[in-house]
Amino acid sequence: MASPRGLFLALGVMTEKAATWDPVPDINGIDGPFGSVSFAYEPHDRRSIVVTMHGKRNLHLRFTGAIALRFEDDYPGFDPLPHPLPMLRPGVTIPLLKIEHSHWLNKWHPVHAGLAHFALLSLDDLVQLIAKPNVEAHWG
Repeated sequence: MASPRGLFLALGVMTEKAATWDPVPDINGIDGPFGSVSFAYEPHDRRSIVVTMHGKRNLHLRFTGAIALRFEDDYPGFDPLPHPLPMLRPGVTIPLLKIEHSHWLNKWHPVHAGLAHFALLSLDDLVQLIAKPNVEAHWG
């Protein structure tokens, strides 16, 4: 019997993959997980979302053209991510991911083309969103 991956490939369906996302030049400076994630819609533009990844340094991200947002406790993971997840080191997942060949993103296409599926992980939270691929990012 064919594996699920083999079946997807035979049907021309790409398998989802979690890939490291580097929104700031010194992202390699992350030496551990973020403690939590907070977010807010911008008051003048409901399709813009500002996210703060709280850690030793806070990383501020501004997503535009957002059409979908999922937020949950990191456990139990009702909106699962594809595995394996890229690791920062053993036992610590890379906290900033782009989901390639996303099934969730594909549900919005072609009505909303040119968007990306992002996953932001902390010790406490999992935030997934679909937005434009160009994200403003800075340390604060």
